[in-house]
Formats: sequence, C-alpha cells, structure tokens
Amino acid sequence: KKSTEEVLKYLHSLGYKGIEDAIDKAVKEGQLKILKYLHELGYKGTEDAIDNAVKEGQLEILKYLHSLGYNGIEYAIDKAAQNGHLKILKYLHSLGYRATNWTIQCAAEKGRLEVLKYLHSLGYRGNEWTIFSAVESGNLEIIKYLHELGYKGNEYAFNCAVNNQISHESGRKGTVTIKPSSDKVKQCSYT
Repeated sequence: KKSTEEVLKYLHSLGYKGIEDAIDKAVKEGQLKILKYLHELGYKGTEDAIDNAVKEGQLEILKYLHSLGYNGIEYAIDKAAQNGHLKILKYLHSLGYRATNWTIQCAAEKGRLEVLKYLHSLGYRGNEWTIFSAVESGNLEIIKYLHELGYKGNEYAFNCAVNNQISHESGRKGTVTIKPSSDKVKQCSYT
C-alpha cells in the first residue's frame, strides 16, 4: 500500500490538480508533511487554515502557516481557549493576538480551568456572563475559582444550576444554555 504522499505525487505527475481546500484539509487532519508538499506545489489555503489548526490543536502546523504569512481571524484565540489548547493560546498571544471577554467566557463555558488561570495571569477579565458560562459547564472548580477572583452571579445562575441538576436527574442529556432574552431578563433553557 502506498502512502498518501506517494499517491499525491503520482497524481500530480499525471497532471491532476487539487482544489483550494486541499491545504485546509491537510491542516484539519494534522498532515504537516502533506501540507508542506502542497505548499511546494503552489497551493494556498483559505482564511480557515489558521483557524482549523487552532481548533484541532495543531501547534506545529500553526507555526508553519504563520511562517508562510498566514493570519487567523481575531477570534482564533477564542477557539484555542474553548478547546483547551493552552500551548496554542500562549503561542497566539506571543504573536500579538489578544483575548477578549469572549475568550474568558469560552474557557469558562467549556470547563478550561488552566486556560482561565493563564488568561487571568495576563490581566484579562471576563464580564457579567462569565459566571453564567461556568454554571453552564457545571464545573464547580471553575465556579469557585471565578468567585475567588470576585466574579458574581445572581438568581439566574442559581436557577440555571437547579434546572441543570433537575434535568440530569431526570435522565435528560444536554446542557443548560443561558441567553439574554431582553435587556432585563435572562432565560435558562435545557437543550
């Protein structure tokens, strides 16, 4: 059986060409060797290449893409936080990517305590929704950590925690979602 790279080289020698998302596919699959080969052939990825590397936790691919001049969207750092890719988050920050309130919220919602600690060590803060996001994750450690830092919730966070517990005890699977339904009222729903 031939390797994927050998197959690509053979097809290329016959004149076959790939489409624009060939680079993006190699990035998503973590295939650095194939990515380099495609780049040597002149292929270019889309703006999703960096974001896919971040989302998939592909640090070496991310470094390679940046060395070629690729840039991610401003929310790439949010994806790193959301997926718990601390090394990638640190790398992006070293390149000048900056966190936002949403970065903190993404980490809290997905239960990424180490990411939260790192972001706070850099001086980043969340907003009034951060506690709600922590309640969504159901991660008590994160809720305690945020409370120690001075984050506050209110009756809506408590009600969502109750809703989450009742739903899980009744055998439902899913997560509690907290969203603004108006400027004054927050809704908690189970999906």
